[in-house]
Amino acid sequence: MGGIRRLCKLYGGIKLKGQDGKEVEYMWDYAKDEPRIKSEMTKEEIKASEKAKWEAIGEQLKNLNKE
Repeated sequence: MGGIRRLCKLYGGIKLKGQDGKEVEYMWDYAKDEPRIKSEMTKEEIKASEKAKWEAIGEQLKNLNKE
């Protein structure tokens, strides 16, 4: 799953369609730092992931402003 891992981390998520025609959406879970299938995540887990993402962005912005 190395390719999916890299793509999800780079783009935040990816939708893949299998040979059977079913589509699976992977989302990068910023709280756990791993790709996850979005339909298997609860609303609380998605919120925690988004919170972790924006907290990390906020820290990066603070570090840029200090320089």
